[in-house]
Amino acid sequence: MVTSKSKKQMNKAYNSSMNFLASRSRSRKEILNNLYKKKFSNDIISEIIVILENQGLIDDKKFAFEFVSTREKVRPKSKFALKYELKKKGISDEIIEKAICGVDEYQSALAAINPKLATWLKLDKKKIQAKIMSFLKNRGFNWEISFATWEKVSKELKNKGGII
Repeated sequence: MVTSKSKKQMNKAYNSSMNFLASRSRSRKEILNNLYKKKFSNDIISEIIVILENQGLIDDKKFAFEFVSTREKVRPKSKFALKYELKKKGISDEIIEKAICGVDEYQSALAAINPKLATWLKLDKKKIQAKIMSFLKNRGFNWEISFATWEKVSKELKNKGGII
């Protein structure tokens, strides 16, 4: 039997979820954690999850692809870092692999350092290299990709008559 109290709780949980989803799409785990944090009962949380899935508002596969796409545009990271972030958000390994398969880490590394490069060009060659290597390491890129990125930047600057 549905009581008016449980109906109010359902509405409150639903509205809370909709507010949580308003800023960006979320994974199933993120929504679950948000509802648990707000101390809704397990029964209400389960019902809300089913409702949101039926409305197409929870879709971990779609979320993972959107997440990777946004990361590539806004804050490029390595496949390793993307896997880690998606795993923390409760995305399955199978979905993660599909979502990151199109990521070109060399392009991502170049895109990641591009906004910083102008400020680093005031430094000497060794400091620029150190900055690039450190920055890319912090974004999860391995040494090979970081060094290849450094070599490409160095070569391009040399060809353009830059300081390197």
